[in-house]
Amino acid sequence: MASQPVLESDEISGSAPAPAGARGRSSGYASPSILARRNRILTETRKMIAEVGLARLAMDDVARRANVAKRTLYNAFQSKEHLVATAISKYFEAYERKIHYTNDDATTLDWMVERLIIVARRNLAIRNYTRALMDIYHSSDVDPQIRQAIHDIAARSHAPWIRKLASSRQLQPWINPDLLISLLVRYRYALAQAWTEGEIAEEDLVLEVLRGFFTFMAGATRGRARKEILDLLDNLEDHPLIQQATLAAE
Repeated sequence: MASQPVLESDEISGSAPAPAGARGRSSGYASPSILARRNRILTETRKMIAEVGLARLAMDDVARRANVAKRTLYNAFQSKEHLVATAISKYFEAYERKIHYTNDDATTLDWMVERLIIVARRNLAIRNYTRALMDIYHSSDVDPQIRQAIHDIAARSHAPWIRKLASSRQLQPWINPDLLISLLVRYRYALAQAWTEGEIAEEDLVLEVLRGFFTFMAGATRGRARKEILDLLDNLEDHPLIQQATLAAE
């Protein structure tokens, strides 16, 4: 059987096609087969992260499972670290596109409540993958590029709300918005780690996430924003979105 030709980096990366009239360049950059192959590589990488962890993830194994040449992986992703960071980021980008919010404004308290509920319920469905990501994120020797990719997943979800609070002067004067965004990521991931290790019961995860996150934010805010957060905490279990999440889980 003839061997499958090795794809060069631009052929597997799914780059945009060359402009009309361009000469001497391949016209198949974004062909369905190329994009399918790239997605297969990223999917198998994500599966192996959950199955064997980062330390035991080998490019040879990824190439074999994705049915591509090892050289193809390096041509397209340059390094194991870049491949892992891309696989993690693309998975959560794809997941994000499937989410339908009842409130489309990411700078509101209600959106933040709904977002945290959705993320907690998603994590309940992908416990092994969440455990693998948390182990990687908290590892002392993880590549900075990979840690940043995982960090950005959580940061992107609450950053718009934090920045809106900062612009409307509803953060405490000693709060640095960028630092607060990072601190909340670390808190959320510490909580996720505790859950994956069995310290938090599955039925308690959603409320634990919300109670901890907004208790943190109650100390960081002032004015109307702080009052809204305190009202939320006082009546957290009666919040309509919490009740819907509870019914959906039963």
